[in-house]
Amino acid sequence: MSRMLPILLFAALPLSACAPASTAPVPDAPPSTGSATPTPPAPTAAAAATPAETAKAPEATSSSASLRGAIRDGNRPLPALRICAHPLDGGAPTCIDSPAGATEYRLGVAPGRYFLMGWAQGSELQLIAHATQIRCIRAPCPPDELIEVEVAAGEDKAGIDLSGGYVDVPEGWPAKP
Repeated sequence: MSRMLPILLFAALPLSACAPASTAPVPDAPPSTGSATPTPPAPTAAAAATPAETAKAPEATSSSASLRGAIRDGNRPLPALRICAHPLDGGAPTCIDSPAGATEYRLGVAPGRYFLMGWAQGSELQLIAHATQIRCIRAPCPPDELIEVEVAAGEDKAGIDLSGGYVDVPEGWPAKP
């Protein structure tokens, strides 16, 4: 049986050749009941924002909402980002600035439908987006697609992760604001 394991693993590889990477929201973990000392939370983009930027990202009220999630690009350190919610119905995007190395963000928005993108500041990397990322080993590969996010009035929607960096902005995606 141990001789067949490598063969079985090799045979299963083509089955996952063009499977989208999961960007599904991860539910909040329940609080720990152990006696270990809790680790302080990582700084968020909202926590690092200046008072002027915080005014652009209001707390959720009955006429506003918020989007939040993790920021990651594999194991690479992240540059400073301009994180924007691009409204699908047109209009100007709502943006905040995130410092280099931030691992989370929170963005106050009006209720609506959005694409979320983090535009890199002064880096070869152009952007990090909330998108399906197609892992493909044979060309032609299907293009990655932005994931539409809908948020209602008063809602604080979590798990809208920005992951996977892009050196070139894919065709048809919103332009850098």
